[in-house]
Amino acid sequence: MKSKIILALLFIAILFGCGPSQSITVSWINPDAYTKGPYKSIFVMVLAENVSTNFDVEGRMAATINSRGNKAVLSSSVFPPNLSNSENFSREQMAEAIKRTGCDAVFIIAVLDVLSVETYNPGTSYYPMNYGMYGSYYGYYNHYYPQVYSPGYYSTDRTYYIETNFYDLESDLLLWSIQSEAHNPASIEGWFNEYSYLLLGELKKEGLITK
Repeated sequence: MKSKIILALLFIAILFGCGPSQSITVSWINPDAYTKGPYKSIFVMVLAENVSTNFDVEGRMAATINSRGNKAVLSSSVFPPNLSNSENFSREQMAEAIKRTGCDAVFIIAVLDVLSVETYNPGTSYYPMNYGMYGSYYGYYNHYYPQVYSPGYYSTDRTYYIETNFYDLESDLLLWSIQSEAHNPASIEGWFNEYSYLLLGELKKEGLITK
């Protein structure tokens, strides 16, 4: 009986603790975007502090683009890690290096910030007693005594703030931009599997890609 009550309490806590894992907070499209594209060769660049995350997310994004019949080139195959800290490339040199890959658009995904909030969730008690049972004092005591207790615990909520921009390479014109939030993903890499399809769906809707 006690285990069933604990499970029920945990289910209620999980049910009310769940929320959307992602949301688009800002979306912008350049009016000139409708005279550009559709683009079929896209240069993918991911900017995050963790280099392994850059490689992983770039690979996932490129795989999704390629699976739809378009061409994707990873920035990690052209430029060194931590490119933003490098003074080896001017704007013109970067543009020329990207052009040599055959791409005509640049797709940049940047993790702008990560907010972590730790919260203490207090324990709860539940007394499984039935009102109206008036037997002997021993029977009442023995019936009242069982107590189900769920201990308190700490939880950490993490929110990732992400900006995604799509540029025309030739003119260096920003055509499309969105800002998004990812709430408590198990990992930013795993969460991006679903998010990459959402991004491409938005690009297709705006006519910047065909698939």
